[in-house]
Amino acid sequence: NITDYHFDVVADCFCDTASEMGVQEEVVKEAQEVINRVRADVTTGCTVRMELAKAKTEEEGVNQLFHRLGGLEGVSRLIEQLYQKVEADKRICMFFEGAKLQTLKSAQTEFLIMALGGPPAFNGRSLEETHSVLQMTDYHLDCFLDHMAQASRDIGVDQDTVDEVTAVLEPLRHRILAAHYERRPAADRRGPL
Repeated sequence: NITDYHFDVVADCFCDTASEMGVQEEVVKEAQEVINRVRADVTTGCTVRMELAKAKTEEEGVNQLFHRLGGLEGVSRLIEQLYQKVEADKRICMFFEGAKLQTLKSAQTEFLIMALGGPPAFNGRSLEETHSVLQMTDYHLDCFLDHMAQASRDIGVDQDTVDEVTAVLEPLRHRILAAHYERRPAADRRGPL
């Protein structure tokens, strides 16, 4: 389940730690090149599973995913389970609290129902606008997506369908984190790899 993003985080931590320890910059760059040579070996399993899930959703249609999740009732259960997880997670709960929590939860439920192949009832703000004021990063979104996968498994969804959910939601990353990518220094605006 290690994605390119996860690999990059570990590689960046290694390089940052080596630099903080006083390792010469040239040696750190050389080490980073060596680390990057094993990227495909480390991320292949996740990449293959996501490609298979994406192909299945494209072939059958996202509405079939919605039905496999149990329709409105199943997706509503999934979102209830998801919110129990995100509200308890100190890494991301700050994005899901406050007086407008019920409004947020309702809008996100409508959006996720639509995104996962249900009726297109969502008529809220764009993903870019909604998330523009938040200080969310790839790390926060990965935490959320990990909770989505775990919540899916918790309600009895099989792993292939969990992968399809991730494959449907992952392409929204650039829209959800558009403001984050714009705030980053120009040299680091490559987005998720």
